[in-house]
Amino acid sequence: MFKILDRYIISECWLPFIAGCGIVTGVWLGADQIRDAFKLLANSNADFSIALSIIFLRLPEVLVYTIPVGTFWACFLVFNRLSNDSELIAMRAGGISLVRCAIPAMGFGLIMCLMSFFISEIVVPWTQPLAKRIEFAATHSAQFDPKMKNFIYFERTTEKRIGKGKLKRVLYVERFFSESNLLKNVMIIDFENDQANKLHFAQTAKWNARTGELLLNNGLTYEIPNGEVENTHIASFKSIGIPAGKSMKDLTTNLSKYKDSNLWDIYKLIKNHEILKIETENLPKLKLKFHEKIAYPFSCIVLALTATPLGVLARRSRTNWGYVQTGLLIFMYYASQSSFSSFGESGKIPVMLAAWLPNLILGLIGAISLYRKSRFSN
Repeated sequence: MFKILDRYIISECWLPFIAGCGIVTGVWLGADQIRDAFKLLANSNADFSIALSIIFLRLPEVLVYTIPVGTFWACFLVFNRLSNDSELIAMRAGGISLVRCAIPAMGFGLIMCLMSFFISEIVVPWTQPLAKRIEFAATHSAQFDPKMKNFIYFERTTEKRIGKGKLKRVLYVERFFSESNLLKNVMIIDFENDQANKLHFAQTAKWNARTGELLLNNGLTYEIPNGEVENTHIASFKSIGIPAGKSMKDLTTNLSKYKDSNLWDIYKLIKNHEILKIETENLPKLKLKFHEKIAYPFSCIVLALTATPLGVLARRSRTNWGYVQTGLLIFMYYASQSSFSSFGESGKIPVMLAAWLPNLILGLIGAISLYRKSRFSN
């Protein structure tokens, strides 16, 4: 049951949270989204209402990243005020420890965590594609057509674990148009007994769902018997069909939209990779995105834990280094997120560790700081 102390601290957090989150969101929108919206107005015949609609639709995506900052700022300011007004001293005199005072702050972080998760999973997957369609239609007066560049597809023989079977085919596509199901500048390498035996180059290709083939147009075929390059035979073609599994179309269509997908859709896409025993260069990005969709909202709780001891002033202190430490910690947190995400996408560290390591580091700093400042000898 919530006690008076819990309700008091949580209620005090709302106003600084709105102020902090609003300032950061305004700066974020002004630096990126508003600039793009006015560039759209300058370079097209779009109305001002269209620009405002795009800004409004992109707002939820920005909130997913700014809500944790607002939570951190709110908890820091609340405990800074409680410390300045000697309310923390009164609480300690009444037998309430700083650890007990930090529990409602973390409860506020939990509320923000659920709010951020709701926006990320329910609101953003609906608003982001709509904003892209409106922007594209306003700029080109055409239907939105998502593209994916430099797509690489690996197909392997059946094995229990993904990526462990023998390589059957490598497909490289310079550009993939998911709406029209068209692939441009295609290269296919077929393998037999771990040796390349055929190479296909085509200007365009299209998936034929009826025959289960990939139709290649205007290209060349290189046959390499027994992997001996000296015996290569070259033949040109206007149109040929290459047998290909259903998985290629499903994956390319869904991969072009994964950035706007929710957690469940990304999970199903990862499972499709494992069931169909294939891999693409986007697979590490998918796994990283899956863990980040949980780690980002959870950072609200970690940031609330870290901000609580930072706001507590030392006795008879005329300076407050908490503001400096706050700025440094926020910078360190987002810098570590960017760097670890890059390492995770490249495969240098496990994607799960890349997504959660910033939270673990910051949570450890907050727990140690809270323990030190909770001692009465401080």
